[in-house]
Amino acid sequence: MKKFLYRSIILSLALSLLCLLPLAGCSSEVTYDPVETEAVTLPDMADDRDTPYDLLEAFESRLDAAFSENTVTPKEDLTYKVSEDGAGIIITGYTGGELVVVLPDSIDNLPVTTIDEGAFEGMGNLKAIYIPDSVSTIGFGALKGCQSLSTLRTPVAEVSAYPYFGALFGAKSYEVNASAVPDALTTLIIGGSVETIPAYSFFDCNSIACISLPKTLKTIEKFAFWGCTELTYLNLSDTSLVAIGDRALTNCTGLICFDLPATVTTVGSAVVEGCGALCQMTLPFVGGSATENTYLGYLFGAGAYTFTEGFVPATLQRVILLPGCTTIPANAFFEVSCLSEIVIPDTVTSVGLRSFYGCKRLTAISLPDSVTSVSDDAFHGCIRLQDVTLGTGLTKLGVQAFMDCISLKTVTLPASLAKIPNSCFAGCVSLETVKAPGVTSAEQVGAQAYRHCDQLTEAPFMPVETQAAE
Repeated sequence: MKKFLYRSIILSLALSLLCLLPLAGCSSEVTYDPVETEAVTLPDMADDRDTPYDLLEAFESRLDAAFSENTVTPKEDLTYKVSEDGAGIIITGYTGGELVVVLPDSIDNLPVTTIDEGAFEGMGNLKAIYIPDSVSTIGFGALKGCQSLSTLRTPVAEVSAYPYFGALFGAKSYEVNASAVPDALTTLIIGGSVETIPAYSFFDCNSIACISLPKTLKTIEKFAFWGCTELTYLNLSDTSLVAIGDRALTNCTGLICFDLPATVTTVGSAVVEGCGALCQMTLPFVGGSATENTYLGYLFGAGAYTFTEGFVPATLQRVILLPGCTTIPANAFFEVSCLSEIVIPDTVTSVGLRSFYGCKRLTAISLPDSVTSVSDDAFHGCIRLQDVTLGTGLTKLGVQAFMDCISLKTVTLPASLAKIPNSCFAGCVSLETVKAPGVTSAEQVGAQAYRHCDQLTEAPFMPVETQAAE
C-alpha cells in the first residue's frame, strides 16, 4: 500500500508540473495572486496555448498499439472444454510459454464464451491478456495472482455475483480492489457491448492509469472510479454516456480531462471532487442535469456556488460547453478564478446573473449571435478580461455587467443593444473606447455607466466631467 501511495504522489506531482507547461486551451499559469481592483500592473500571461494532450496522446498510442503485433494463441496452448449446453467453449487454463495471451474467439467451430474460475490463477509472469468479445462470462478469480499483468483487454469488467472489477482477481469485496488488482496493471481496454459500469466497480483501483471505454457505454454509477489516483486517460467523450453518478470519479487525482459527450443528461454531485490535476472539462451543461442546470462547483462537491473557489482545482483552465446547451445559469462560474478560457456554443441564448463573476484569469469572452440577454454582474471583477465579442443578437445587458474589469480597453456593443445600463463599466480603469451604434440618446446611458473610467476618450454620451478631463 505504501508503494501505491508513493506512486500516486509522484504522478500527481508530475501532472501538476505538466499543467504548468505551455498547454493548448490551458494557460501556463495555474496560481493566482489576488490584486485590488485598481489601476495595477498585472503579470504577463503566457502566449503559448498548446494542450496537455502530449501525455494523453501517449496513452492513445499505447491503446492503438496494444496487441497489434501479437498473434492469436493457438488452441494447443490452452486447456478448454465444451459447455454443458454444447453451445460454446470454456477456457480452463493456459499451458504456453508466451507472456502475452490473445484468446481466440472460437475453437473447433464453437465460440469461446467463458473464462473459467481460476483459469489463469497464479500465472505471475503473464504481461498481457486479450479476451475477445465472444466471451460473456468470466469466473471469479480467473486472473488471480497475475501480478505482472500490465495490459488487459476484456469485454467483461465484472463477475456476475460480484459486480466489481477486483473479483476477476479474487477480491470478495470492492473495498479490497486495491490489494487484489495487480500493481502492474496500468492499461485496461473494455470492449464488447458493455452499457453500465456498476457502482464501486473500480473503487480504489489505484494503479490503473489508462482506461478505454466502449462506444456502447450509457451509465456510470456512483463511486465507480472513486480513488483511482493514477487514472489519467478516460475516453468518456467516445461513449454514448447518458448518466454519470455521484462521486463517480472522486479523488482521481491524476485525471487531466473530464470530457463528456453531448448525450449526457445527468451528472452527479461531487463527480470530480478531489481531481487536482484537471485542466479541461467538456460539458453539455454546466452542472447537475440538462433540466436543472446549476453551478460548476456542484461537480466538485461545493454545497453552494459561493464555495466554488475552494473546491475547483487551480489547474482547471478551460471549459467547453457543447452545442445543445441553451443557457449559462446564474452563478455558473462564480469565482472560478483559475478559468482562462470558456467556449460557448451558438445554442446558448442567455448568460445569467453573476455567471462569470470573479473569473480573474479569463482574458477573452466571445458570445455567439444567439445570445440575447446578459444579466447583472455577469463579468463583474474579471480583472484580466481584454477581448470581448458580443453577438449581433444581444438586446439586454445587465447592470454592472463589466464592473471592475480593470484590463478592458475597448468594447464594441452590437447595434441591437439600445441601452448601456447603470454602472456597466464602472471601475474599468483602463477603458479607452466604447462603441455602441444602438445608443443614440443620453437617456439610453445608465447612471454611473462610466464611473472611474479615467482613460475613457470615446463613448456614447460621456459625462461632462469625463470630457473635461481630456
